[in-house]
Amino acid sequence: MGDTTPIAPATAITSGMTKAKKDGRTVQHDIEIIIAWVALLAMIVINALAQFGVLVHLAPGDSRAAVFAWFAPDRYVQLIWIPIYALLAIWLIRIGNGRRKAKRLGRTPFTLLGLLFIVTACVEIGWVFAWHNQNYPSAISLVLIQTALVWALWFFARRGKHHGLWDWAPFSLWGSWLLVECVTDIARAATYYVSKDGAISMTAQSITTIVVIVLLLALACFARYKFSDWIFGLVTLWAVVGVAVRLMDVSKITAVLGIALATAAAVLMYIPWVRISPRLNSMGSPAVRDRQGGQTHEEPHA
Repeated sequence: MGDTTPIAPATAITSGMTKAKKDGRTVQHDIEIIIAWVALLAMIVINALAQFGVLVHLAPGDSRAAVFAWFAPDRYVQLIWIPIYALLAIWLIRIGNGRRKAKRLGRTPFTLLGLLFIVTACVEIGWVFAWHNQNYPSAISLVLIQTALVWALWFFARRGKHHGLWDWAPFSLWGSWLLVECVTDIARAATYYVSKDGAISMTAQSITTIVVIVLLLALACFARYKFSDWIFGLVTLWAVVGVAVRLMDVSKITAVLGIALATAAAVLMYIPWVRISPRLNSMGSPAVRDRQGGQTHEEPHA
């Protein structure tokens, strides 16, 4: 009888420790989510100020203000930031509600995705300031870093077994547009520095623009069929059409060719060829094969 050990107190202690751990995880999770929301709101405010010209600080006679790079979408294309930030907000709401058990990085309150997002947001703020002050080296370096970080988010968001559209779509949209921004920034910087030695010919600008458009559309087709990422293609088409609209008064040939390439890429990416192909195969009627010199059903087998 004297050896009997009370179980209730031990159970209570264990239960209390478990509750404390859960509370600690909740607090850490809340810290990460709060910081992530602050970072997102900061991005939205800074980008909005930049789009309205508040952050532009160039002297009236600065030659950088007069640079006209051909590969640059029209102003309305910047409206894509609205769905980008909207999807990022939805993503934050979802992880805020359902990722309390996500693995933390050491003793920090951050998960891998949460930390990557916060760092990426900070880099974007730096990029916006650098770009709208026409600091080309810093802007290009930062936008390249940010693009790599966003695609890292896309990769890790798709790595899980049960990932869905809402897990990776925000980063596909964000990363696709940042890739366009990378090309735009590089094109503007290259135009500025090369034009110091003399005006760039329209032929060179046109050829370069078409080559860049082809490369972007090819990359979009690759993403569509390799990773089933259809958002990349939509963003690329949106940007290419925006470039064509801007160039319509500069070079109609380049603009029309750009739209034609975008149309061809859209047909290739978004028409369900897998469903259509059996019908195309069934079109090989005996008459058609006979006209083409092929074997018909009526001919005997060799």
